[in-house]
Amino acid sequence: MPNLAPVHAGLLRETMPGERRVALTPEDVGSLSTRFSISFERGCAAAAGYEDEAYIAAGARPASRETIGRDCNLFVSIRKPQDARGFAGSPTLLFLGSALDTSEPVARGLMLDLARLEGVADAGSMDVATRQAAICGHAAVLEGARQLGIGHPMLVMDGAKARPIKMAALGAGAAALQAIATARRLGALTYLFGFTDDDRERAERLGAKFVAMNPSLASAHASTTDALVAASRKQLTDQLQDMQLILSSVGGSTGRAPVLIDDASLPLLTAGTVIIDLEAAAGGNCAMTKVNEIIAHNDISIVGTTTLASADAHQSSHLFSEGVRRMLERLTTPDGRLQFDLEDPLTRHLIGERFAGVSAAS
Repeated sequence: MPNLAPVHAGLLRETMPGERRVALTPEDVGSLSTRFSISFERGCAAAAGYEDEAYIAAGARPASRETIGRDCNLFVSIRKPQDARGFAGSPTLLFLGSALDTSEPVARGLMLDLARLEGVADAGSMDVATRQAAICGHAAVLEGARQLGIGHPMLVMDGAKARPIKMAALGAGAAALQAIATARRLGALTYLFGFTDDDRERAERLGAKFVAMNPSLASAHASTTDALVAASRKQLTDQLQDMQLILSSVGGSTGRAPVLIDDASLPLLTAGTVIIDLEAAAGGNCAMTKVNEIIAHNDISIVGTTTLASADAHQSSHLFSEGVRRMLERLTTPDGRLQFDLEDPLTRHLIGERFAGVSAAS
């Protein structure tokens, strides 16, 4: 595929409330600015601990959002910008997709969603979705401990004795595995609720007890019968009754998360239990989850926070930026032109098979 255009990149300030990360750090801007021009929105990284002066020293130019939207042809951000339809020309957007994105698609231009690289072999640091999920899992355990009011290590006082809390992770993705590792380091007894033998192996490697979930729960929004799903939920609830902290991160094949803990299950959990629902943006694994809210119901707390990766915005931004830099080095020529190598499997994943097919045919 031929070179598309000389790149003028725009680094945007995040507009979602609670989002404190930045997509590129000054260090990585310095590396990329030897290839192409970069403009940044003033204050875009202040919440992550990076000053405007550091970006200027790295070779980037400060500009207003309006100017960036008019002059740039590649836009880099953590989340998909909601005002992308107002950008001039045929913009290319590089971001990490989220179920929270309800903006209309941009008819012209190209969406480079880094979420498409999640779990892809050889993606390494470019798989920013997996890295950020791991950060969320770590932060979720710390938030759960805060909600429980137990501090660290994860012990509760019972008279003169201290006993570890029981923590359950539903699902075996990066967030759940990191949550297990963090909780164990803090002294909790950990349980991983999964579906497959691979999930069992992951649990055992981390020293967690494995509990098999009925696969019908993961298919709750597919063709599984209501009766089977209801029975599976009851079985799951019975196994969760002794847990004080539950972290849930089971995604759905349709894009909407399956409900694992329904309204009838909540009263059966131990009083004081805290549920951290990492699938809040996709509807939630708990029926009562609300996006970016903490719901109290029958002495159960359900946390639907979607900005846990911003708890340590500086480190999260560093890891995100490294992946973005490596991806942009892959997508641009040394003289600063955007170029897609359709023989490269990672590039095909990123741009999407539909676009790759059209481009190859043309």
